[in-house]
Formats: sequence, C-alpha cells, structure tokens
Amino acid sequence: MKKLLAILVMLAAATTLFAEDESISCKSDLGECTFTLSADSFSKDCTCRDGSGVGESELPPEGGTLESTLPTEEECRAEIEDLCGNAGIRCENNAGECEVEADGSYDCRCFGFSEITSGNIEASDEACNSKLVELCGTESATARTICTDSEIFNVCLTYAKSFTNTCYEPMTDEEIEAALDLPAETNNTTAVLALCCQDEQMRDEWFKDSFECLEAIESCEDGECCDTCDVFVFEESNEKDDDEVISPAPDDSADAGDTEVPAEDATGNADGSDAPTDGDSAPATDSEAEKEESKSDGCSMLFI
Repeated sequence: MKKLLAILVMLAAATTLFAEDESISCKSDLGECTFTLSADSFSKDCTCRDGSGVGESELPPEGGTLESTLPTEEECRAEIEDLCGNAGIRCENNAGECEVEADGSYDCRCFGFSEITSGNIEASDEACNSKLVELCGTESATARTICTDSEIFNVCLTYAKSFTNTCYEPMTDEEIEAALDLPAETNNTTAVLALCCQDEQMRDEWFKDSFECLEAIESCEDGECCDTCDVFVFEESNEKDDDEVISPAPDDSADAGDTEVPAEDATGNADGSDAPTDGDSAPATDSEAEKEESKSDGCSMLFI
C-alpha cells in the first residue's frame, strides 16, 4: 500500500512538473500582446507600436489556485486597442528619428543636429519614414559635414581638443582627424564639434567659458577642473565609466591648426553636398524610405 501511494505521489508531481504552458498571441497595426498561463502563474506582455507597453504577472494566492484564464482572440485584440489606442508611431534610420502622435503631429531629429522639426503628417509608418528621409536623409551627419565654415570649425576644434585631452579620453591629431568622418554623436569630441558649429550661443558662451577656464588652471588632478569649468559631456555616447578617473591634460596640449580644415566647394560645404549650416535642418535626399515590414492582424494559439 505504501509503495502504491509513493507511486501516485510521484505521478502527481510529474504531472505538475511537465504540465503544458498555454499562451495566446495577437497582433494589429497598433501593437501586439501575449498571454501565458501555467500551473503557477499568469502573465500578460503587450507592446505598442511606439515602443511603450505593459508587462504583468499573477501568482496564485497562498494555499490557493489561479482563477485567471486565457483570453479569447477577440479579448486579446480588445486589450491591444485599450492599451495602444492612442499610441503614436516611431521610425528611425542611420540619419535620425521621428515620432508621430496618433493625431498626426510629429517631431523629427536628425542625429548630430540640435534642432527638432515639427509639423503634421498622416499617422502611418510610411509617412513617418518618408518624412524622416526628407528631413534627415539616410546617412548619419558627421562633424565634417556639419562644420562647413572653416573659421568656426577651427575655433570649435580648439575647444574640442582641449576638452578631449583634459576631460575625455585623450586622442592624437590623427585620431581626431579620423573622428571627423564618424557620426556626429559618436563621442564627446565629435558631439562638441557638431554642437559648437551649429549653436552660436553655446560656442561663444558655454564652450568658450569652459575652454578659458581650463586654460587658466595650471593642473587638473583627477579631473576636478572639468566639473569646476562645467565642461560639456555628451552623456548618451560617453563610453567612460562613471567611476573612472578622468585623465589629466598633458603638458603639450594639441594645436588646433595641426588638423586639416575641411575643404569647401562652391556651395560652402565640405563634401559638395547641401549639408545645412548654422540653424538649418539636415539636407533632404531623394532616397526612398525603407518601408517597415507590415504586421499581420492574425492571432495564434500556442502550446509550449
């Protein structure tokens, strides 16, 4: 009898252990949801088309059992509508990003440029991508294509080199020269150049004051002068750890004149393109927007 009881207990445990999880997923042009039910939990994971979403899980009460059940396909779709009915649209490529609200109002930002362009378009993936390409193109702007005025470029390069060798990761002239052709938001050096060339107030006030402050300090141990002089730090692209000690400036700080100034063509741009100057938005191109893969409206039931 004891032997039979032990076998029954083992069978019950095995049944619980290997019980199949059940789930249901559904999609629409607003987003998608997945509900999963197992012997000891119930979860909901929904993501809207603008990247927002919700994730919830439910455990059985102590000594009790779960009362939740999987929704039907219709209920699953209703959940998407409820959560994502007002969700906007977000699109991005190498050159920038746009966000379109449900009412069609949009904000677009070209990477490396300080201005945000706003307006109204159709609230659709196609319209979002088309507007993005129109405003920003398809390739990332670089410090060289943004800084088209050679006089302003040399001033900003002087500031960038001072900040780089004192407060960022020191770079040789060759490394800075190569960085000029990288996306403008690659690191602090290129970000300073891009912002400095575009924003006259930042160039003539903040960057200039920080530069003169650093020049007036004889030594900068453990980077304390960087905070004192309010040196610009591009947080999103800064690769240094927060706890890492900032390298002090070397005695032989680089001369801005050693780095080649971008050659200007007849349009005043370094690369012959219609790259914007101070205050302008990024150039439009004739390239077609990459269409995002359309989502199906189907629902599926899955047993794991």
